Amino acid sequence: MVAPLPPQIGRYVVENLVGIGGMGQIFKAHDPDIGRPVAIKLISTELMSSAGRAEYIKRFRREAQAAARCAHPNIVAIYDFALHEGQPFIAMEFVHGVSLRQALDAAPVMAVPDAVRIMLQVLDALGSAHEEGVVHQDVKPANIMLTPDMRVKVADFGICRFVNMEVTITTSSMGTPNYMSPEQCRGGPVDGRSDLFAAGATLFEMVAGEHAFPGRNVAEVTHRIQNEPLPMLPAPVRAVAPRLQLVLERAMGKQPEDRFDTGYEMAEALRQVLGGRRGDEEESTRVSPMPVAGDAPSQKAPADARPGTEPRLDADTLQALEHKLTGYIGPIARILVRTTSGRSRSVADLCSQLALSIADGAEREQFRLEVELLIRGRAPATDGAAPPGGRTARGDRLPEHELERVQEALAQYIGPIARVLVRRATADASSVEALWLSLSNHIESPAERSAFLRLRQK
Repeated sequence: MVAPLPPQIGRYVVENLVGIGGMGQIFKAHDPDIGRPVAIKLISTELMSSAGRAEYIKRFRREAQAAARCAHPNIVAIYDFALHEGQPFIAMEFVHGVSLRQALDAAPVMAVPDAVRIMLQVLDALGSAHEEGVVHQDVKPANIMLTPDMRVKVADFGICRFVNMEVTITTSSMGTPNYMSPEQCRGGPVDGRSDLFAAGATLFEMVAGEHAFPGRNVAEVTHRIQNEPLPMLPAPVRAVAPRLQLVLERAMGKQPEDRFDTGYEMAEALRQVLGGRRGDEEESTRVSPMPVAGDAPSQKAPADARPGTEPRLDADTLQALEHKLTGYIGPIARILVRTTSGRSRSVADLCSQLALSIADGAEREQFRLEVELLIRGRAPATDGAAPPGGRTARGDRLPEHELERVQEALAQYIGPIARVLVRRATADASSVEALWLSLSNHIESPAERSAFLRLRQK
């Protein structure tokens, strides 16, 4: 039997019930003092002990107060926290629209541009909340609201940790954690980078129509999240957005340090997927200079340099590094060089950090050998003769024997169409390594894709 609606929760006049879950109930209500609609989330703590309930409410109140500081147009605003008949409730902004979960249930696959534009708003919200020290910990389609004009409102900032741990598990209604980061699966400490993992998992589902790490039960899902590589996006998605796979792999790195540092960085990478920039301003994506030891004394220090600080690395060297790294990891290299340079102490430090983005050990060592020329102060290897590893400027002709070798290797996995794909990819490849990496995207199986790339070293 359904319990009757409470006429009021706090000062709010209840209009109707809009949702029920393990955490409690959600009502649409009216604030008579201000004359606006609100959503009321009434949390059930009935299964807790008296001491446990008191501590839970105390901690929950603190978290709700922190979440209320997250004032952002893409975050559902929290208005009030109080008790109703001993049970905690939160009054928040009422969003006219549907959840992303409902939208995906109706149409499981979104066009890449639509999905990315939604995720850009989510990431803007995450970036703002993380600056306030608030980690969501439950980013998923059900917590992303969409208005009729496709504006995003992310719900439940900061409060999910207590709702899920203290109430949901108690009532044995925890759902399959398809969006949890590896550290969440292990029960370890989390920070904003855990939210970015969940954002990546959500975006994968939006464009692929399936979970990144599916499973029949919680144990199977969490095992895959912690141990298996991210699957390849469907071929049609890779065809229209070849950079997206790389962005998602970075966002969903197994270790937090493998991921983007902030939501803003991930958003910038996604803008490149769409081929655009924030405000279409070139300045916003320009590679930042970085301090470096060992530059020539004659190099003029910037006007704002403080006494005792090191001169800054010139743009040509950064571009050379970007060119080299692109051959191993694709276009995401531009983002990595830009973001990593700002926190590196020297050229050697920068190169060491960039090398960590290359998964294959042999390729990582090859990259380190190539950039050693930069550390020694030699000219970048993009100024004429082809440097080690068969790298050439874009548009130069790659060695014919290398084209034959990669075609033969690729044909083992996809058949005669390899010849056509190799010829097409050659026009855009900046090096032999870049050619192999580009062609590997045509192999569906991650294991076979890795085996194909290992053939490059033979």
